[in-house]
Amino acid sequence: MSLDVCFVYQWATYGGVERVFLNRARAFEANGENVRIDVYYCADGGGLSAFVETIRLAGLERIIRVVREFDAARYDIVFVIDTPEMLPVRPSGRAHWVVECHTAYEVGRAYLDSLPPHVEEIVVPSHTFARSLIAERPMLDNRVRLLRNCVSPRIEVSPPKLPSWRRRSLLFFGRVDELKNPQGFLDILVELERRQPGTYLGAIVGPEVPGYDLDGRIERTGLRGSVLRLPPLHFIKTSLFLAAWRCHGGVMVSPSRGESFGLAAAEAIAAGVPVLLSAIPAHSELLDGGIAHLYNPDDPIAGADRIEEMFRCYGEAAMRMGRCASKFDDAAFIGDWKLLIDDLGIRGMASESLELNS
Repeated sequence: MSLDVCFVYQWATYGGVERVFLNRARAFEANGENVRIDVYYCADGGGLSAFVETIRLAGLERIIRVVREFDAARYDIVFVIDTPEMLPVRPSGRAHWVVECHTAYEVGRAYLDSLPPHVEEIVVPSHTFARSLIAERPMLDNRVRLLRNCVSPRIEVSPPKLPSWRRRSLLFFGRVDELKNPQGFLDILVELERRQPGTYLGAIVGPEVPGYDLDGRIERTGLRGSVLRLPPLHFIKTSLFLAAWRCHGGVMVSPSRGESFGLAAAEAIAAGVPVLLSAIPAHSELLDGGIAHLYNPDDPIAGADRIEEMFRCYGEAAMRMGRCASKFDDAAFIGDWKLLIDDLGIRGMASESLELNS
C-alpha cells in the first residue's frame, strides 16, 4: 500500500518550492519509499506547464503529478506550504494535516499565530529556522518538526559549456528583491573592480520583483558591461547550469538577509561550486560554520577578500563544498521524513518498496 500525500501551494512559479518537490520525488524513488505525490496549486504563476513538463522529462510521472482539483479525502497527509487559506475549519476524512513553513519573509509567517487545532505538525527545512521559529512563537514549540530539503544533483548528461569569458565569474542566483539583497552582490563587484579593474564578471539569474530597479542600480554603481542579466532557469536546467558553472571555475554569492534554508546556495554547494554566503544562521548551517565562506553582507571589503582567496585556492574551496553537501542529501531528508510519519502514527504505510506497485 502506498502513502498518498498532497502538497498544496499558492501558485506555480519557477521558484524553489517546485525544485523541492522534484528533489523529494527523486529521493523517494531512489530510496524505494512507496510514496505517491500530488501537487495542488491554487493558481498558475507562470510556471505550471514547465513544471508538468519537467516531471515528464525527468521520468517521475509514477511518483509525482499535478492535480487540478483538491480533495483532501484522497490523502493520508496533506502538506500546506505557507498557504493558510487552504486549511479547512473542520476537516473530514483520514488525512493528517501538516503545515510547512518555508518563508523567510516575516510578514508571511503571521498566519502561524492562528493555526487551527487539527494541524498536527509544523515542518521547517533547517535546524536554525526551527530555533528561530520557536523563539519567535514559543507556543509552537511542541509542534515544530524538521524536514530538511534534499539536494542531490543527478547529472546524466554532460553539462553545457558556458561562453569563454576571460574574467573570473561570480553568480547571483535567486529572486531579485531587498531580502535576497543583490545590492550586496553589486557592492562586492564594485570593490573587486576597484582592486583589479576588468578582472571580474557578475551574472544575475532570477526574477525581479517590481520596483527593485536592478538596471538602475547597476548603472549607478558603474558596473555596466560587468554584469550580465539572465532569465530564470527552467527547473530541469538548474543542476546542469550549476555543473557548468563549476566546470567554468565560477563562484556563487548569496548576500541574502534571511533564509529558512538557502536552497540556491545548497544547490551550488552540492554541485561543487565554491560559495560566499551572508553569515546568517541558515547559511552557517549549510556550511557547518565554515568562516572561509561566510561574510557580513554589509562589509563588501571582507567579501571581496574571501572571493580573492577562493579563486587563489579554487580546487581546495570546491572540495570543501563536497564535504558540506552530505548535510542535506537524500539520506538526511529520508531520515527526517521517516521520523515525521512516525510522529503522525502512519510509518508502516510507506515502508514497502516502489517495486511492489511497478
